[in-house]
This record gives sequence, C-alpha cells and structure tokens, in this order.
Amino acid sequence: MLAAVLLAAMLGLIVANCRNARGFSAKLADLIGRTSRKRAVFGWAAGTAIYFGWTSVMALLLMGRGDAIVTMPVELQVAAWRLGLPGYAAPGDVRWLLLCLCGGVVLGLVALLILRRMGRAPAGIRYRSPAAVRGPSEWPGAVALSLAAGIGEELFFRLTLPLLVAIVTGSGLAGFAVGLVAFGASHRHQGWAGILATGLVGAFLTGLYLLTGQLWLAMLVHVVIDLNALVLRPMLFPVRE
Repeated sequence: MLAAVLLAAMLGLIVANCRNARGFSAKLADLIGRTSRKRAVFGWAAGTAIYFGWTSVMALLLMGRGDAIVTMPVELQVAAWRLGLPGYAAPGDVRWLLLCLCGGVVLGLVALLILRRMGRAPAGIRYRSPAAVRGPSEWPGAVALSLAAGIGEELFFRLTLPLLVAIVTGSGLAGFAVGLVAFGASHRHQGWAGILATGLVGAFLTGLYLLTGQLWLAMLVHVVIDLNALVLRPMLFPVRE
C-alpha cells in the first residue's frame, strides 16, 4: 500500500514537471537568481537536488529501503537476470569499466578539440542549456548542477521509480521501462531531438546499472555527461552574441 502511494506521488511529480513550461528547478532558479545569473544556476541545482534527489531518498527511507542506494534491490536484480545480465560487478570489473570510461572521455575531448580546430561544432551543440557556462565565474554553479542532476536523477529514474513500479506490479523490467520513458519526458524542453538523445543516454545508463548493479557508476557517468554539456562544450564552442 505504501509503495503504491509513493509511486502515485512520484508519477505526479513527473506529470507536473512535464506539464509546466518551467518546472520546479527553473522556478527556483528564477526566485534565487533574480539579480544574478550565477545565483540562478545554483538555484537550478538546488531545485534539481530537492525535486529528484531528496524525494527519492525520502521515499526509500519511508519504505525502509535506504540500503538500495548502495546495494541493487533484488526486485531490480531479477530484471537484470531476465535480460541475461549479472546485475553485479566484481571490483576488478569495475576498475576495467572505469578505465574504459576514462578512455572514452579522453577520446571525446580529443574529438572536440579537433572539431574546434576545424572550426566546426558538434551536432549536439544545437541545443544549449540555459545553465551552460558563459565564463569561468559560472563554472562552480554548472559543476553543482551537474552533480545535482547526475546524483538526483539517477536516484529518481534509475532506482526509486523502477523499484516502486517493480514492487507494485511485480516486474522490474516494467520498472526500468517506466523510468526510461519518464527520464526522456522530463527533458521535453529540449525538443524531440533532445528527448531522443536523452532517451538514448538513459538507455545506456540503465544498461550500465543492470550490468554492474552499481548505481554510483551510473551517477558518475551522468555527471561527466552533464559537465561536458554545461562546461566543456560551451567553453570550447562559446556562443557569439
């Protein structure tokens, strides 16, 4: 019964976030940053941390499932097994994955530098977040927002929402499907291309979690992706006013 109530509440948060042209985070950014763009970005970070991160932690604690943040819940691990994935990674495997991810980051940075030298911008630059940095003074806010989104959204869309759906319906696969759709829908402000791109990123992060059972790893990758979008690319390809 409690899981059903919490699930309804979280779905309500998603619907409210999708229906409003400017969601809770953007409104908090407007409130805090009326006189300063830097303050606005910190407000956006605070709003994201509250809306997605705090609500997720509270829901897990209310169910007595706070350990799910560290250890993949059995309801979700069963979903991984049904897909032929282990839902667990030994320390050696995690180190290997981290090395691969670091290699991918380096290759991506090299590619961006080559494009910059050629005078060309990557395709993804067509959408630029309002929180993207415009100068070094805005880096702290962008880093804070990247951390808030990477941690908070993974808690919400990759763990808590799928877990609640799994408890209510008995299907972890349904839980991950709902989480993935909700993740894409919550980025509708980026347009259809942005929703599709976000959906692909969400699918990758979901697969990473199912493969390793390590939510912190998905959080780390999410943070790096957001740092790329909010700090690295705007720094290399600044908007010319």
